[in-house]
Amino acid sequence: MEIIFDSNVWQIVTIPDEYPNEASLSDFKKIHQAIIDKKIEPYLSETVFTIEAIRKVERQDFFSSTKVKIDVKEKDGKDNSVSLEFTVGPNEDDAINFDDRPILKKYFDEAIKLGFKIVRLPRFGGLVNLEVDTVRFKQEGENLSKYLDTVFEVVRKIEEKGAGITLIKEIGKQYGNPVWMKGLKKAPESDRKKIAKAAAKWADGDSVAISIALGGDYFCTRDQAKGAGNKSVLSQENLAWLKTDYGFQTITPEELAKLI
Repeated sequence: MEIIFDSNVWQIVTIPDEYPNEASLSDFKKIHQAIIDKKIEPYLSETVFTIEAIRKVERQDFFSSTKVKIDVKEKDGKDNSVSLEFTVGPNEDDAINFDDRPILKKYFDEAIKLGFKIVRLPRFGGLVNLEVDTVRFKQEGENLSKYLDTVFEVVRKIEEKGAGITLIKEIGKQYGNPVWMKGLKKAPESDRKKIAKAAAKWADGDSVAISIALGGDYFCTRDQAKGAGNKSVLSQENLAWLKTDYGFQTITPEELAKLI
């Protein structure tokens, strides 16, 4: 089985012995062993190490100061012509790292050893963790083309439903700047928690899109999104159309353990 693990379960799966008070510890140990035995192929969204790695109190400041890097290269063409090639990507100065996140770094290293594949959703000028980027799961050729077509189709639909990245965009734009990240800079201190939660919903939306684009069997999570409405991609309303349109299904760790 190919399983995408959510941010609220992957660390327990990775090192279950460090969670002695976990009520479902035996289930997590069973999942852990199933990964070792190659019965489960585990995946993680890169957002675990980018968006969600930013401390909640720092998210407003980080996103409002992030800049896109634009590289321009000249190329000689035919008949003495010169063409320009523009490459737009994340600014390495804004790259997220593990320098002051030793616990996250420890679990990341162990997850890679265990066999987790980390998958990226390449947004325009998106965030990057350079250490993660060097080992992330890379696709090529037709597989990559199919993945990109599907993942961007899904994120568009998620945004149309008002979930995923939509909420944090709306917060930024309401402060008078069409570039939502710049708008966040003008947001008052009272919006700091709201922005942090909106960033988490962005990460959830991207993780779900990645799961669908990869053709994963299940998205393993403990997020029930009760009372969240359509702002959460994992609300019952959104799960209904995601299952109808793409066969997307969530599963709890306890349910997954029973399938092994």
